[in-house]
Amino acid sequence: MNALEFLLTTVVPSSSSGAAADGTTTGTTMLLNPVVMVILYCVVIFAVFYFMSIRPAKKRQKELTDMRDSIAVGDTVLTGTGFFGKVVDITYDCFIIEFGLNKSVNIPVLKSEIYGKQEPNLTNEAPVVEEQPKKKGLFK
Repeated sequence: MNALEFLLTTVVPSSSSGAAADGTTTGTTMLLNPVVMVILYCVVIFAVFYFMSIRPAKKRQKELTDMRDSIAVGDTVLTGTGFFGKVVDITYDCFIIEFGLNKSVNIPVLKSEIYGKQEPNLTNEAPVVEEQPKKKGLFK
């Protein structure tokens, strides 16, 4: 008797006290049916796929939508193409963004093309990044 049969016979006891004519219990043959195993396999694969892929993507999309809803007139934003601009007006599905330093270029941009509220780094210096303390390994 292998480990799977032992587990299944302890979890799902058979309806009769004895074994069937072929030596297996009726509860075990029902759960070891190939169709049931394929369905169980598909359910497990979908659950893993959901928790590893779909759920985090939905969370990121919700955060991005919340950020886009919080943009107000006067905020500096970053577009999907990498341009920085200042929001001068908001319509139903667009932001009117002022590009350039001469204050004369106003372009409507779809709300879905805004990827962040961020000021451009106009200096010639790299931003200072604080060093995180290195984590010690499990065996060090």
